[in-house]
Amino acid sequence: MRLRLATDPVLLARFSALTYNGHRIHYDTPYATGVEGYPDLVIHGPLLALLALELPRRSAPDAVVAEFTYRLVRPAFHPSRIVAAGSRDGDAAEFAVAAEGAGPSLTGTARFR
Repeated sequence: MRLRLATDPVLLARFSALTYNGHRIHYDTPYATGVEGYPDLVIHGPLLALLALELPRRSAPDAVVAEFTYRLVRPAFHPSRIVAAGSRDGDAAEFAVAAEGAGPSLTGTARFR
């Protein structure tokens, strides 16, 4: 299964507020590019993880995720469309989340009860 999420500054600012993340790289473009040297706003790692967790919720709504582990391996930047993909094998699933056309920003696994 695959999911896509378009990103924009409003989404990133709201997610920052929701998670009490005050780091300006997520919502202040002049700061992210001029001070930190990023090409644009940085998409939150936890937002990528939530998109990964959406895969089992939508594809197997009766399955209960008992364990979820992930590793952030590279940043993703606005205005990328984020793509989450995963495959299930029995009581486990593997996930990858990436900016469209780029290598994974997040890799992870889930175990089901």
